[in-house]
Amino acid sequence: MRIDPAIGRRRRPISVTSLIDVIFLLLLFFMLTSTFAKFAEVEITGGRAGQGASGGVPDVIIRLVDEEWSVNGLRLPREQALAELVRLQDAGAASAVILVREGLTSQALVGAVEAIRNGTRLNLQVAR
Repeated sequence: MRIDPAIGRRRRPISVTSLIDVIFLLLLFFMLTSTFAKFAEVEITGGRAGQGASGGVPDVIIRLVDEEWSVNGLRLPREQALAELVRLQDAGAASAVILVREGLTSQALVGAVEAIRNGTRLNLQVAR
């Protein structure tokens, strides 16, 4: 019995054009169907250039130190500080100022401003 050697076939190069199309479609699909995190906005406005101090003394001074807040010199945890702010507001306080010092993160400042605005009706200012 005679066995002939296999006829050598030339291999054609594999076309990756269709693979690229599929990857592009998958990328487009995942980009269009993904959701992005929505961040809350806190409006902080500053005075106009050249504007001096308003002349009025704030009713409440808040200083942020790590997880504790200092409300008119009294160091309290955040929840108790918010309760103290509500008490001061009920007693007649209308304005408050947050003192920002070195080492305070922007996230802590935004969280404090948001908590105070949601819990009270105090006119809030931020100072360095």
